[in-house]
Amino acid sequence: MLQCHSQQVKINLDNLAWNFNEFRALCPGAGVAAVVKADAYGAGLATVTRRLASEGCASFFVAHLKEGAQLREQNDGGEIYVLNGLLPGTESAHKTFNLKPVLTSESQVRLWIDFCKRESWTGGAALHVDTGINRLGFHVEELGTLKHLIEGRLHYFDLIMSHLACADDPSDPRNREQVDTFWQVRREFGALRRASLAGSAGCLLGRRAHFEMVRPGIGLYGGNPFVSRSNPFRQVVSIHARLLQVKTLRHGDYVGYGRAHRLERDSLIGVISLGYVDGYPRYTRPAANRDRIQVYYKGRAAGVIGRVSMDTSIIDLSSAADLKPSLGDLVEVCGPSQSVDELASSIGCIPNEVMTALGSRSVRSYIGDTRG
Repeated sequence: MLQCHSQQVKINLDNLAWNFNEFRALCPGAGVAAVVKADAYGAGLATVTRRLASEGCASFFVAHLKEGAQLREQNDGGEIYVLNGLLPGTESAHKTFNLKPVLTSESQVRLWIDFCKRESWTGGAALHVDTGINRLGFHVEELGTLKHLIEGRLHYFDLIMSHLACADDPSDPRNREQVDTFWQVRREFGALRRASLAGSAGCLLGRRAHFEMVRPGIGLYGGNPFVSRSNPFRQVVSIHARLLQVKTLRHGDYVGYGRAHRLERDSLIGVISLGYVDGYPRYTRPAANRDRIQVYYKGRAAGVIGRVSMDTSIIDLSSAADLKPSLGDLVEVCGPSQSVDELASSIGCIPNEVMTALGSRSVRSYIGDTRG
């Protein structure tokens, strides 16, 4: 195999399975679906879904029709919901790949009913109600019209769902408001087989938020779904980048574009194969975090200095000089020394962004059973 300069991503499938089963334990009585959009949060759609299916996961959520078709080619038996709705002209593709669109407007429901009647199709679809995030979905005020529209046609639908806006902060009173609202919705549409509200963080809001199905995303992959609580899930993803050069620079030398960083001492400098095209940000948010961004060489912290380039970043390896870092060595971006949550915090984003921005040049490897 050719030596690859891109970042190396390791996916711990045993930890993925542990997280999935932890959600099952947290949500007794509810089916646990898996959100696998964006190539399973960058972890690899085919391998991740195969392992989850072997653990008993039978329902999956993707964002786009193309993702659903890709997943169907790998998974004959599971049900697949497409979150971003039904675009006109795509009805037959949903039938071809046995996908369930998540319908968000009256026009989409009418399209789906007309198609199902014409094709005698009963593959199922979901109805998305907006209970407070003001994103996709029917307004609560529209539910009377929706209920009338689907009357006598319930066999075309099998799920009603919504999404929590503030579940990452369990103390936020708006969580209770949304749960209460969705319970009213559930009672109005009691003839539908299932209802779903909770994602990863919502699963820890208690049984009243679980309904018949929960659909965790970031928690499955080991990211912390909370803003101010410890992470209850096991880390799944680690990222390493290769050293492309190691050299000594002197006090007063500048590094990077714009000569943005001036060395305050003689330093051992490394250049790693990770840049903004790979999802590593050129600028942090907020900028005050810039000095906090670190990678690790054999457990020793190495700060990222200067501006991140398209394909490379510059790091200060002075603390690890005695370990004699050299060309081709791997540097930990996140892993045992720094969780994906800690990395996201230093950059000024969330773990979802870190994981889904790994880039097409990542080389993945897997720990644990990949066969399913």
